[in-house]
Amino acid sequence: MKTTSRFISILLGAVVVSSASGGAVENVTDNPAPLVYYEFNAGGVTTYFTDCKGMGSQNEVEQRVSPRGEFLPSKIPGRLSVKNLTCSKGLTKSMDFWTWRQQFVNGRSGRSRVDATLIAYDQAMTPIAEWSFGGVWPASIDFNETTPGKETIVFAADQVQRLR
Repeated sequence: MKTTSRFISILLGAVVVSSASGGAVENVTDNPAPLVYYEFNAGGVTTYFTDCKGMGSQNEVEQRVSPRGEFLPSKIPGRLSVKNLTCSKGLTKSMDFWTWRQQFVNGRSGRSRVDATLIAYDQAMTPIAEWSFGGVWPASIDFNETTPGKETIVFAADQVQRLR
């Protein structure tokens, strides 16, 4: 028993020394991924999310073809697609997004596409990035099964642009 407790003491001592010398301590000021909050405004409805991903677009990559039908060694941009924006937040009493989503479920989506903005804030609530989306609509909403008390909303958009 004394051998086991002595080993644990030595191990803990090594961890403390390593931490004191900066070996195992993360420098918070150099952390490239600080906690971020997101403000989403779409068609006059504003909410805050704790997690958002998918702000971007991509092109299919195509091979250039010569007039004789030969493939050339260069690649060119093909069809553009805008990624879906997936955001999560704590469950609230607000039914705004559920009501908006229901218009698409019922097939009455005619004028329900709106322009939207997403602003990312750091812990001090200072804006650090902003995106603009065109033709946004809620593609899906669900109660997050893996994280109880969270709601996940996926937004489809026709256009996306990073403003800052």
